[in-house]
Amino acid sequence: MTQPRLRVAFVLPALSAGGAERVLITLMNGLDRIRFDPHLIVIDPAGELRDLIAPDIPVHALGCAHTSPKALPLLLSQLRTLQPHIAMSTMLRTNALTLLCKPFLRKTVFIAREAVVPSYFLSSAKSAWVFKIIYRLLYPWADLVISPAQKIIDEFRTVIGLSTRNHLLLPNPVDVDKIRNFPLPERSAGRVHFICAGRLHAQKGFDRLIEALPSLPSGFDWTLTILGQGPEEGRLRDLIATTGLKDRVSMPGLSATPWPQMAAADVFLLPSRWEGLPNVALESLAAGTPVISMREAGGIDEIARQAPPGAVSVTDTMQAFIATMAKVRPAEPARLPRPSLLPQAFALDVVRDRFSALLLEQALRVRRTLP
Repeated sequence: MTQPRLRVAFVLPALSAGGAERVLITLMNGLDRIRFDPHLIVIDPAGELRDLIAPDIPVHALGCAHTSPKALPLLLSQLRTLQPHIAMSTMLRTNALTLLCKPFLRKTVFIAREAVVPSYFLSSAKSAWVFKIIYRLLYPWADLVISPAQKIIDEFRTVIGLSTRNHLLLPNPVDVDKIRNFPLPERSAGRVHFICAGRLHAQKGFDRLIEALPSLPSGFDWTLTILGQGPEEGRLRDLIATTGLKDRVSMPGLSATPWPQMAAADVFLLPSRWEGLPNVALESLAAGTPVISMREAGGIDEIARQAPPGAVSVTDTMQAFIATMAKVRPAEPARLPRPSLLPQAFALDVVRDRFSALLLEQALRVRRTLP
């Protein structure tokens, strides 16, 4: 007799171009349709990630902002209609909304994915108390909390003061074949090409990188491309102008497929002030491009420990960051692209199999405990 498929409802705040949203869509798309029946609930359907969703997955749009008072009753109504075996959400506010629905769906397994270190949210003096309440009161309601970096799990214990018995490490998945299946752009020989990619926001630290770039040695020939868009764009362009770097630093905007530019660069730069597990670093390694990062970038130390020697350089200060940049020598264009540097633990098929197994395990565990 054929086993019924497990219905899994994935909950996203919006379809905007964030790393957390991309990861959840990738995990959802990769589920075996023989065993799983995935659905996507989007609180605010605005965003550019719709094309990434597999065409056979139903999308249920609630049509309001995730901060709207309407979001909770609309989400609860949709979950009651779907009656999923498993409900999985990502990002703090969306996790809170989804977990508040748990008392009304006793037969549903609730999984929260936390992609950012809790200390980031608690650094806001204005809202820290709200976030701390969410962590302490609602996250223990989850049947499982998934995080992509051990640093995130550790902070739940050391910063929030919670037990992490219901927490599990699940690395971010990286589709190496997709990243490497693009022709490379032309590049000039003899010059070092650096690249950054991410939302133009204070989190990413592009401002402190630009401010430090003039301290590179005068005889060092280099360029930097910063891919992305966001609220800091005007300020960053002003910084580029005031530091006299218009001929060296370019900001061409957001790219849906940044991987060829990553593969053609000599080094990927990650000057972030905080992260969870930085997807861009993983994608750069998959493209064959080494990474220089600030240690503040979430789980970057965990990536560095698993990557080949020299693939990830982690620094504690911007001075050391710049000194590491100055040691880079240009690659020969004829030898590009380089082999993948991505640790196997982050490969798409490895993470997808682990994710499917934990969904089946959680559903079975809860079924056994229900009357």
